[in-house]
Amino acid sequence: MPFPSPRRRLLIVDDEPGIVERVRTHFAARYEVDTATSPTSAIERFEAQRPDVVFLEIGRQGADGIMLLTYLRDVDPRVAVIVVTANPSSTLAAECVKAGAFGYVPKPLNLVYLDHLAALASDQLARRRAG
Repeated sequence: MPFPSPRRRLLIVDDEPGIVERVRTHFAARYEVDTATSPTSAIERFEAQRPDVVFLEIGRQGADGIMLLTYLRDVDPRVAVIVVTANPSSTLAAECVKAGAFGYVPKPLNLVYLDHLAALASDQLARRRAG
């Protein structure tokens, strides 16, 4: 009898506690979910328990978020980082993809789309680890 596979881990990073809680609650039944509301906390949580997928909110300015995205990708390029932002700039989207983002999600959040991206990213990571 095969062992059940461990639940995939998500890290949700956003400076708005209400959004963090909404997304955490949405995924809690299917994933191990950790949260952070600051870049420092995000780095600590990322290093303590390496997630499979990170939802990383990048604010209107973008620069700090891009630096955090780059850091996370440098530490472990296998982890899928999905950028979430209310910034409508196509330049920001291009910078995020160039920095290694797995995906880019505009706010307001569509939880069905987040489900799809988390599943896609988790499956891709599982295939990389297996092969």
